Order: sequence, then C-alpha cells, then structure tokens
Amino acid sequence: MLNASSNNQELEKLSGYDYEVFLSFRGPDTRNDITDYLHTSMIDAGIQAYKDDEELHIGEEISGQLLQAIEQSKISIPIFSKGYADSTWCLRELVKMVESKNTRSHKIMPIFYNVAPSEVKYQTDHYGNASVSHANKKRFNDETIDNWKAALNEVGALKGWDFQSMPNRGKGEFVKEIVNNVLTELKTAYLEVPDCLVEVDSHVDEIMRMICTHNHETKIIGIHSIGGMGKTTLAQIVYNQLSNDFSNCCFLSNIRETEITHLQNQLILNILKKRWPDINNIAPTKKGD
Repeated sequence: MLNASSNNQELEKLSGYDYEVFLSFRGPDTRNDITDYLHTSMIDAGIQAYKDDEELHIGEEISGQLLQAIEQSKISIPIFSKGYADSTWCLRELVKMVESKNTRSHKIMPIFYNVAPSEVKYQTDHYGNASVSHANKKRFNDETIDNWKAALNEVGALKGWDFQSMPNRGKGEFVKEIVNNVLTELKTAYLEVPDCLVEVDSHVDEIMRMICTHNHETKIIGIHSIGGMGKTTLAQIVYNQLSNDFSNCCFLSNIRETEITHLQNQLILNILKKRWPDINNIAPTKKGD
C-alpha cells in the first residue's frame, strides 16, 4: 500500500544499502576532530554512517568487510587532511569509491580539511611527497601507485567542502552545512527500479491522476494484483515522482516479513531525522491516553 501523505514513506533497508554514508579519514589527523564532529552529527540526524578506524587494521590487504561497506553505501565522504595520502588504507578506500562511482549510482562528496583541492588533484606538496614515499618503499607495483594517483586526481576535482575557504566559519557551522547537504542528497536519491518495465507508464499516470498532486489532502492508494506483477516496482516509481515535493520521505517495503515495531521505528527515524526512544508497544491506546 502506498501512502501519499506529506510524510511519504521510504525504503526499509536503504534499497539494498547497509549504510547511507561511508566516512574515509586518516585517524591521527581527524579522528578526534572534524571526523568525530561529523559522525556524531550524522548519527544524531538519523543518517546511517560507517566510520572505519584504519589504525586498527593489521597488514596491507584491505578487508572484504571494508570494501563491502563502501559498496553498500550511497555516499562516500573522504576527509582529505595533510596525512590522508600517507595511509595506504585510505588510498585503497578512495580507489574503491571511484570504482563504485563509475559503475553504479554512488556519490563521492569530498571534504578538504586544511589542504587545498589542487594539492589533492595534482598531488603537490605533502600529497606529492606521499606518492614518492610509497613508490620508494617498493612494496607496491607501478599499477597500484598509478591507481592511487588517478583516484586522487579524480576525487580532487569533484565539488566538495573546502574548510580553508571558510575562514569566518567555525567547525560546528561547517559540519552543520555538510549534514544538511547530505540529508538533501539522500532525500533526492531515487529508489532503484528494474530497467525492463513493460506497460508501466499507463499505470503510473493513472495513480498520479488519482493522487492529484496539486491537492494537499492526505491520500491512500491501494495497489493490488497477484504476486509477481510489479506492485512494489510501481510504488517505487510513484515514490520517485513524488519525493521531491516533500521535506522528508519514507518508503517501507516487505512489511509482511518485518516486525511492526521495526517499521514504526524506521518510519520515525526517516521522517524526523533524529534518534528516538525505541517503540516496542503495538497495542492501540485508549481515547484520551
């Protein structure tokens, strides 16, 4: 069932995503600084953010769990600090972000923290020295080094946030702007639907006519048919068309297989964009309670 009220409804598990945001950072530079502020603010805003601590890793090979966390995130935010390129883990994460960006709808939103975007893009100053240092250690082949340089060049050219260019703004205001931009990006991120859709446009048009988008009354539209006919896909397409008209949206699916308390918590989290005490009571309240 599709609820077309001003509090539309979103996907239960991020449309196949485990996280909404993946944070990539150099621990000694920013762990207890901008990264902590940003991660805490995102969690408070209801954003499911993954914060890896590269200092806890042992060895040179990036873990499969970490690669999966990047793949299963909608947005990656690399926090480019002075020592970011010193970390081979950070560089591997960056290559994976670029791979995900170029093969699916993964967005990279970089933060340049006390480094200029040009330093990252062209590997000058400390970033250039880091590249030379990695090459001199002879632990990595030329292809790996070239991939790291290409990823730095590509992401360094992307639009992001340059902390140095905002000298009159504190870290709190800086982080608030980033979180608000991420919330906007997540809201406008469409649900993925199958490419092969047959005779669906007429059904979408009919539902949109029934909803009557210029009318602000709450509407509930029921979509029914036998299994496998594309009801969920149809609801996702309608959701995509409506979502930009609302401040907050939520799409809940698989409701038969999911506990109602989980659905309630997910709905409140997505709509209010903040943590809320868990709901564990499904009994209706008496009038006046």
